[in-house]
This record gives sequence, C-alpha cells and structure tokens, in this order.
Amino acid sequence: MKIKDQHIFQSKTAPKQGCLLLADPLLDEAFFQRAAILLVDHNDQESFGLVLNHPSEITLKDLFEHIDLDIPIFNGGPVAPQQLFYLHRFAHIKGALQVTSDLYFGGEWQQVLEQAMVLKEPQTQLRFFAGYAGWGPQQLSDEIADHAWICTETLEAKKLLKTPPSLLWKNCMLRQGPELAVFAHFPVNISDN
Repeated sequence: MKIKDQHIFQSKTAPKQGCLLLADPLLDEAFFQRAAILLVDHNDQESFGLVLNHPSEITLKDLFEHIDLDIPIFNGGPVAPQQLFYLHRFAHIKGALQVTSDLYFGGEWQQVLEQAMVLKEPQTQLRFFAGYAGWGPQQLSDEIADHAWICTETLEAKKLLKTPPSLLWKNCMLRQGPELAVFAHFPVNISDN
C-alpha cells in the first residue's frame, strides 16, 4: 500500500456548490494558509470560491467615501483582486445567486447597501471580498486528490458569518471528527512545535 493511500487528510465529500474547502494545515501558499473557502459555484469547466477567513485592513468605507459602513473587506482569493464580491443572507435581493439554503452571492448592489445601512451589525449578515479563488477544468479535483483541501458541508450562514475569522478554519476542522480534528491544533509554523 502506498503512503499516499494512507493519507489522513482526505476529503470524504465531492466538491459542490455551497460546500467548504478547508486547506491542508501544512499548505504554505500565503493566500491559502489555513483558508476556509466557500465554493460559490462548481461545474465541469470551473470552480469559483471565496476565502472566508482572511480579512484585510481595508473597509468598505475606505473604498467608497459616500458609504458610511465600517465593514472589513476580506481577501477573497488571488484572482481579480480589484473586483468586489459579496455574500449575504438577504433572499429578496434581485439577481442574487442562492449558494446555500440561507446564503446568497451578489445581486443588486444598491439593494445590498440599503439593507446593510439599516442593520445594527451588518457584518453578521454580509461579507465583502476583494478577489476570488478560481480553478479550471479538473484543477480543484486534482488538488483535492493531492490532499491540498478537504471538502465538507458548510455551516449555516448565521454561524458562518458570526464565527471570528481567526477561528473559522480551526472550528471547521474540529467538526470533522477526531481523525481530522488533530489538524486543528497543528502550529502554523511547524518548527514552533
């Protein structure tokens, strides 16, 4: 039996829209270190996801002077970092794509802003991203087979958006059962062990 066949960090779920991708704890690509990615779209030709747990120091207010919302912009991925994307819990937004039962992607910008302005804690209802994570045909499946990611069911939107970004990857790993929960405690720098 090959060592690779015995690899513990294996995905038991196939990638699909709405699942979470959790990065291998030893993945050393800066953009994807300890990343928890929501797969917004997945098909035979491409996969599109947003890194949920890498906030930047830039806020929506920094980007748009006329918008008085101090909501952080997350680093959504290395592709198209000048583009703004958003996830939200507003089912009524025109043109939004339903990703999970209670989480939506995109839609009418002005409607999203109007909804955000009336909320006490808008960051628990929506999240903004600069850039996205993208994969071409078969690329994501190959990376999963190479143990770069595990694919898992997502959390409900309320929990997903309320969990502090610094704890999201770890909490999701702990939910995977004892065999994978051990990875949640790996140090970021293995030499710190």
